[in-house]
Amino acid sequence: MWLTLLSCDRCHGCFEEERSGLLEIKALINPNSFFGHLGDWTASKELDIADCCEWYGIKCDNTTRRVIQLSLAGARDFRPGDWVLNASLFLPFKELQGLNLSRNRLTGCFENEGFQLHPMRLRKLENLDLSRNQLNSNISSILSGLLSLKSLDLSYNSMLTASVIQDKDVAEFIFTTLNFTAYLAAVSFQLDTSGLRKLEVLSMNELNITGTTLLQSLGTLPSLKTLSLKDTNLSGTSIIQ
Repeated sequence: MWLTLLSCDRCHGCFEEERSGLLEIKALINPNSFFGHLGDWTASKELDIADCCEWYGIKCDNTTRRVIQLSLAGARDFRPGDWVLNASLFLPFKELQGLNLSRNRLTGCFENEGFQLHPMRLRKLENLDLSRNQLNSNISSILSGLLSLKSLDLSYNSMLTASVIQDKDVAEFIFTTLNFTAYLAAVSFQLDTSGLRKLEVLSMNELNITGTTLLQSLGTLPSLKTLSLKDTNLSGTSIIQ
């Protein structure tokens, strides 16, 4: 009996729970494969297309066949408007290490439907790309609960402010890479770097930063190896105090 159940779980090359989860995501964000996105994500049981590990945007572990990378970059049909996320969509992917949700008009999570309610289900997620969306500064509903997160891309979210990394629910992350490129048009702020002691790469490109100290001291970022300020206007700004 146990062998029969195991075989059923893997009868299409990937785990049936994850395959069903991917089809649920497609049904929500792009059921008709608008612009061809998610076109090969199909419920068909034909052997050549049934294995979700072979679908576009999916990478599975070669041994376990669990989904470890999931890219939905630009995959959503944007015609219905903005996207408010229900994080429970991603709970089937217990081994997920990388998630790309860029370019989907994402604005945040539904109340009480964020990752913070399921902190142990995505405990291996290390890389999250939220770039080119419409997120505002209240994004802790997305980020809190992802305590293994190391790389976060928030670039090109015009509604964000610097307080995003000072939120008490975000401060304990072990970021090694953080990208704020062009995340707001003009800003006057002072970064609190106390929660970023493991940060190695910081990108703050294409910003207009005025009348403030950008970083109180690079010494407060003991692990920092790369700081990028490409095309950033530092008018009246001191980088090191």
